[in-house]
Amino acid sequence: MIHGPEALSTVNVVMDIILVLASMWMVFVVRGIGGIVGSSLTLIVSGAIILGFAHLITTLGSAQFLNLFDPTLNNFIHRIIVLIGFVVLVFGFRRIRVMKD
Repeated sequence: MIHGPEALSTVNVVMDIILVLASMWMVFVVRGIGGIVGSSLTLIVSGAIILGFAHLITTLGSAQFLNLFDPTLNNFIHRIIVLIGFVVLVFGFRRIRVMKD
């Protein structure tokens, strides 16, 4: 069982790294798919990578690790990066929708 904030902070970093690695794994899975499906999936995967890095940057930028930002600025930066990730995801899904129409 995890006890104390230090142990939980370490678990958060490990989980953030796993998120980034999982998104990079997605790159290898969709690699080589061409056409509009391939470009759409590339955008979707790029959005997932951005979302993974948003969490990692937030965790590492906190006072418990590198202390890069005060808590309010850290939360703001996290939300901006997540917004960018979701916008990239939406562009990928929109390209897939074009195939349907």
